[in-house]
Amino acid sequence: MAKRWSVEDIRDLKTLAQKHSVQTIAEKMDRTVGGVAFKAHRLGLRLKARSGVTDPEPMDFNWTESSGGAPASDECR
Repeated sequence: MAKRWSVEDIRDLKTLAQKHSVQTIAEKMDRTVGGVAFKAHRLGLRLKARSGVTDPEPMDFNWTESSGGAPASDECR
């Protein structure tokens, strides 16, 4: 059975939706991506496009400093 949304959960969702991707919100709230997206839709919230978000964990590497650019596709997974 799905976890119920408390008043605090809804407040947090509204705050997080302003800056974070649905994937990040789901992780932070310990919910599924589908559950977060559905609740946001029901509340009339617009979720940020993945390319326009500021997720909290920056990357630990710099492509320009590594040898030869981006890694092979196997290493990205």
